[in-house]
Amino acid sequence: MSDPVSVFLVVIASLLLVGALGELLFARTRVPDVIWLIAAGLALRLMGVVPDSVLDTITPYFTALTLVIVLFEGGSRLSLADLTGAAPRATLMSLLGFLFAMITVAVFSMGLMAIAVLPSSWTFSHGMMLGAIVGGTSSLILTPALALARVSPRIQRIVQLEASLTDALCVVIALPLIGVLSDQAHGAATTLGLVAQSFGIALALGILGGWAWVPVIRLLADSPRVYPLTLAALMFLYVFTGEAGGSPAMAVLAFAVIVGNARLLMHWLIRARPEGPETSLADSVRSVHSQISFIIKSLFFTYLGLMLSPPWSLLIMGVALGLILMLVRIPAVNLTLREPTYSLDERGTAQVAMPRGMAAGALATMPALAGVPGTEALHSLVFATIAATIVLFTIGYRKAHGAWPPTRPFLVSGTGSPRALEVSAADPSPDEVTATIASELDVIESDEPYAPPGPGAGAGPA
Repeated sequence: MSDPVSVFLVVIASLLLVGALGELLFARTRVPDVIWLIAAGLALRLMGVVPDSVLDTITPYFTALTLVIVLFEGGSRLSLADLTGAAPRATLMSLLGFLFAMITVAVFSMGLMAIAVLPSSWTFSHGMMLGAIVGGTSSLILTPALALARVSPRIQRIVQLEASLTDALCVVIALPLIGVLSDQAHGAATTLGLVAQSFGIALALGILGGWAWVPVIRLLADSPRVYPLTLAALMFLYVFTGEAGGSPAMAVLAFAVIVGNARLLMHWLIRARPEGPETSLADSVRSVHSQISFIIKSLFFTYLGLMLSPPWSLLIMGVALGLILMLVRIPAVNLTLREPTYSLDERGTAQVAMPRGMAAGALATMPALAGVPGTEALHSLVFATIAATIVLFTIGYRKAHGAWPPTRPFLVSGTGSPRALEVSAADPSPDEVTATIASELDVIESDEPYAPPGPGAGAGPA
């Protein structure tokens, strides 16, 4: 085929097919579907199907769209009730893990500068920025993986909440550092003031936009168009905030947190009962969003594979950085999840739950786009780190939970009773346990340790 339009359509169709097949393979092999997508990207690069000039052209547009989708996903699922009372351990583990990762990565990056892997203009502030970019885990990868394993509901909930919170931390910490490093013409005090002003504008617009959108969600609760309209509102907010001098990503995050927690916030502010008309995101919105996320995920991780290119020193150091992130996570987990409250298996599951994902990848391209000196090839280091953490998670996950999904009970929010999702080697049902469906199951946190059901027992915790 010589027609560029035909090649484009075939490539996109193939990527969506790889993404869908990857989910089915994931249900059988416990190899995350994003591994196959990264491999597809590498194959496309080796075949020369997508020129570098095309990648350079689409990067800023793709980064903006990915950030909108990722921040809406993470912010809307960030439960303020959990943060304020129901899951203090998850909050503590998120903060410790992010802090340990950011400081360790900063120190490691200074070593890379000393051996000339990173440019001589690299500073410790650059290192802190890099640490903030790769400091968070990915719920998009973790949620379906843990849903298919024999993992206690409370550990699953802790890891999910940690991923949502660290997505927010990545944005809140990385963007100001990018702003400071990109503005070398002004003094430190002036630059910090400008960054604070940018975040203040973003928070104000995001919060106001979120509250203004809550009545729209109530009005269109039964409409199939509520999600497209919400996505359009997010894009308008992103552009308007940037034009107003604010941080677009921060505004989107604030909007998502408000909309995702609207019922709870209404209850806090006016002491209204949480029952009544729906004021938060309906299941139909989340269902459509999961399909959009699937498409963006398929394209993004293929793009990541396409961007895994020399210099080889950065790719090798990215793998090393992935190993370091795995090691530094262990003390954060052990300090938070102590024996005998949490078993060795539970702590082991939390320790390997460290893959980085779309948030880190989108943020990795922003320093160079913002003109931060010395970051022209930073995306290669970050993308290699993301790929390494996903591979390490896959190895640890398979080692801990085997290659075939066992019977797994779920506690589904709002049902009042447990629901079992069974998969057995004798009678597999892969369609019931794809990553997309698993990611839509919200498990509730339990104070009791998980015990697998014995012979003849019903589904649910003992």
